[in-house]
Amino acid sequence: MKSELSEPKQTPILKHGIVILSLFFITTRIIIYLAGIRFDASSLPWFYQYLDPLDLKSHLCQSLWYLHSQPPGFNIFLGSVLKLANGNKLVVFKTIYLAIGFFMSLALYTLLKKLHMPKIIALLTSIFFAAIPPVLLFENWLFYTYPIAFLLLVSGLVLSKYLDSHKWHYLFLFFLVISLIVMTRSLFHILWFVILLIGILIFQRRSTKKILLCALFPFLMILSLYLKNFLLFDQTTLTSWSGMNLIKMTFTIPFEKLTTLIDNDEISEIAAITPFSKPGTYEKYANFDTTTAISVLDRKYKSTGYINFNHVGYISVSKKYYSVALHLIKKYPDYYCFSVAKAFYAYLKPCSDILITAVNDNRQKINLWVQFYEDYLLGNILSRVWQKIYVNRFGQKRTIHFNFLYFFIPIVYVWGITLAFKGKKILNLSRNDLFLYKYFMFNIAYVTIIGNFFEVSENMRFRFLILPFTYILIAAITKYIFKKK
Repeated sequence: MKSELSEPKQTPILKHGIVILSLFFITTRIIIYLAGIRFDASSLPWFYQYLDPLDLKSHLCQSLWYLHSQPPGFNIFLGSVLKLANGNKLVVFKTIYLAIGFFMSLALYTLLKKLHMPKIIALLTSIFFAAIPPVLLFENWLFYTYPIAFLLLVSGLVLSKYLDSHKWHYLFLFFLVISLIVMTRSLFHILWFVILLIGILIFQRRSTKKILLCALFPFLMILSLYLKNFLLFDQTTLTSWSGMNLIKMTFTIPFEKLTTLIDNDEISEIAAITPFSKPGTYEKYANFDTTTAISVLDRKYKSTGYINFNHVGYISVSKKYYSVALHLIKKYPDYYCFSVAKAFYAYLKPCSDILITAVNDNRQKINLWVQFYEDYLLGNILSRVWQKIYVNRFGQKRTIHFNFLYFFIPIVYVWGITLAFKGKKILNLSRNDLFLYKYFMFNIAYVTIIGNFFEVSENMRFRFLILPFTYILIAAITKYIFKKK
């Protein structure tokens, strides 16, 4: 009854906050444009995850049907824009990503308000989030990280609306959104969808029929893709790169140990080859002279000149890597644990890290803001106190140092877990709010564990996916601190 009475009073404030946030977003985007930030679509011809632009434009349906390296979602988006935008694809991409950024800011603010955050905390949190370097840089880069972060946040907002209203269309929209995530990013498995479904069924046992009906169509969409990949390629995932990704978790094993195992015929010689190499490197392990008459499966190189990692030969290559990786992980669990530690180290680096933003010069255009954000707000300045340089087995120099995130993020995550189970006592959270925090923490835990235990490279990019949820937890900490004063 209390919430119903207070809702009309909140509406004008909410609208006023949205106006302020909207003006701030527009102003910052004008400023960064004047600073020289431009949308970067240079990834389109060469990124591993993208099919040949020529195939996407000329044979979209066929190319998507025979896509095995990635879930089809982002390539559907790319192909649709290429087919419909004619010569204006850059403008269309930029407009869509700008809209994603705008609505992500509004969604974060709205969700914070629905979680009963004070207006000033909700507004300042959303304003700061909209202006941080990772958001500005990912918003101007053609990659699936930014849209997935948006969809995850929207899923939380839609779920909150369903919990408040119990209207079936919000529930259906929730399952539709999370199905789009599964169909776009291989990190999110069908089991992720199923676990979320089970969680909602447990939370609302009386609505079992409605929940199952709303989840049916989105689930069948996902299942059909898994079935297609199984029938066409004999694989049970939406990506054929599992082995090539997992083998990276064995890079901490000294090379001399590998050569000994290879010489003793304990593992395949493929273990000594860097994954994602050229087709000619793997002629001993797979057939790259196929004649299926399907260009996305037969062509070794895209029309742009870059490697086509959707070639059917890479399926066999990845399976061999997977077999070797499992053997090495079982034989040397200590080195695997070291790789996991390296993955977590990368995970806690700034999401604007140069490792993933060096693909364009946008970072340099706002370098002062990036340096201030990374050095003083996130604590990279600690590198002046201690840092160490080492050379990996590929001869690449790597610098190790710590920042505030290595201490702060674990505290925030523990806080989130505490809120999810003790939030009623701490912040007087309702049953629905408690479930929302459980949803946030499940996704944070899922991305953190799956991302860092199965791959090591640009793990800070994984953390960006759940960054909006992290900001919600920080806002809750702020509310708790002010409440105690």
